[in-house]
Amino acid sequence: MNVKIFLSVLLAALIAGASTASAQGVKIGVVDMQECLNNYYKTKLKVKDVEGQAKASRAKLDERIADFKRIQVRLAELDKKARDTALSQEQRQGAAVEMQQLVQEGRAKERELQEAQRKAQGELLNARQQMEKTLVEEVRIIVDNISKKSGLDMVIDKSFLPRGNKVLVVVTEKVPDLTKEVIATLNKDAPAEAPKAEEKAAEEKK
Repeated sequence: MNVKIFLSVLLAALIAGASTASAQGVKIGVVDMQECLNNYYKTKLKVKDVEGQAKASRAKLDERIADFKRIQVRLAELDKKARDTALSQEQRQGAAVEMQQLVQEGRAKERELQEAQRKAQGELLNARQQMEKTLVEEVRIIVDNISKKSGLDMVIDKSFLPRGNKVLVVVTEKVPDLTKEVIATLNKDAPAEAPKAEEKAAEEKK
């Protein structure tokens, strides 16, 4: 089964079951976690931090790549010199010896470059995962606080529902949507220089 369809059916079942439970006294709410994360001022700040880390890693890798390319250029020059019959045997032999040494150095540099690339990718992946984990946890705390204040027994994240399949789930106006309140709470202590939600929306449309 297609994953998106499976998630849609699963959420439809959850909300259908939740609606039944609501009739029995269980209070239900919904929240768009993705929208909360997108509009949380810390999200853009943390994304910038990760982008800065990626840029720094890229700069270090570029230095290694440039160094490796210099060796390749030098090897091409030495190879040409070693093949040049217009030069003396001593000159050609000297070029060949230097080329052999440079080949070994080039191989070592290539291994170092590959290892540096793997390390940089791993560090960036960890940084992104940690960023997402931290932000989601902060949003969850606010959702939990608001749901308790509102006396809700269950809050369903509607953002996991594929947009094209929303027809599968019906959420009436009686079901409180905590999204706007969560976003407002997340941003109530945002510094003046933090990006506003409308600014983020405008940037995303570009």
